[in-house]
Amino acid sequence: MPLVSRPGDAPHNVARIADCLALAAEKDIGLVVFPESCIGGCGDMAKLHRAELDALAEPLDGPSIRAVADVVERSGVATGVGIIERASDGRLFNSYVVCLPDGVRHCHRKLHAFGHRRISSGDRFTVFDTEWGVRVGILIGGDNYLVENMRMTALMGATLLIAPHRGDGGVNGTDDRRTRSASMGQSLRRLLPARAGDNGMFVVFSEGVEVDDPEQSSGAGMIIDPSGRVLAESSARDELISADLDRGLIDASAGQQWLTTRRPELYGLLTRSGHQAADFEPRSVSSRGAIALSFAQVSRNRHIR
Repeated sequence: MPLVSRPGDAPHNVARIADCLALAAEKDIGLVVFPESCIGGCGDMAKLHRAELDALAEPLDGPSIRAVADVVERSGVATGVGIIERASDGRLFNSYVVCLPDGVRHCHRKLHAFGHRRISSGDRFTVFDTEWGVRVGILIGGDNYLVENMRMTALMGATLLIAPHRGDGGVNGTDDRRTRSASMGQSLRRLLPARAGDNGMFVVFSEGVEVDDPEQSSGAGMIIDPSGRVLAESSARDELISADLDRGLIDASAGQQWLTTRRPELYGLLTRSGHQAADFEPRSVSSRGAIALSFAQVSRNRHIR
C-alpha cells in the first residue's frame, strides 16, 4: 500500500491507515504493507533538529502502535507500519512493526540507518512464522540494497519479504534530494524482482512519500513472486494493490533449489571487512610442466589452408 503521509501528524496518518485496513477487510485481504516511517511521515530525517526528531519518536507501546494494533484486531487484517522508535534506553531506531490479529507484534530495526546521526542501526535480522504457512522477513529501505541481507533472511527460512521504503518528498522543487531519492526508489524497484528470484521468495514492496505534491514521485507498490515475476504494481497514489500468493511457487522456484547447492566454505571473505583485491586472487600455478598456448583469429570469409 503506497501512502502519502502528513509529516509530523501521527494521528492523521494512523487514521489513513485505519481507513485502508477497513477497505482491505472488505476485499478479504490478509496482510497490508505500509511504507517505511509512515506514521511519523517524514522522509528526509537528516534535515530535522533534535527537538523535531524527538517529537516524531514513540515507544513501541505508544499511542500510534496501540491504535494500529486495535484496528488490526477489529478488522482481522494484519499490517506492517513504519515508526521512529524510542527504545527504553533512550536510543532512537527507524523501526517497522508488524501487528497480527491475534495481538502478536514483531518489530524490526533498520540495519543500515544513515538517515540521521541520532538514529541507531539495528543489530539483528527479523524473521517469524505466520498462520498463513509462510515465514516472514523484514528489511527496511536501504537494507534491501545489500544482497547479503536478503540472502541471510532467506537462509533464516523467510519465504515472504516485507520491504517498506520511503521517498524524500523534499521541501521545494529545487531540492536535489528529491531527485536522488526518486532514483534510489526506482533502482530498488528494478533490483527487487532479481532478489526475489535469487532467493525464491515473495517480496512485497511499499514506498511512501511525505507530501502530496503532484510534481514528485507518488510512491509505488509491488508484489513479486519467487521467480521474480511482478504479480501486481500500483499506478496511482494511495492505491491498494493485492495478489493471491501461491505457496507452491516457493518450492518450485529456481532460487530455492539453488539455495540447497550453496558452498559456504567458499564464502569466508564475505564475513571480513577491509579486505584487499589480492584476497580474491586465484591460487598461483607453478610454471613447471606448463603448456604454451597460442591463438589465431581467422576471418569467417577466408579459407583455412
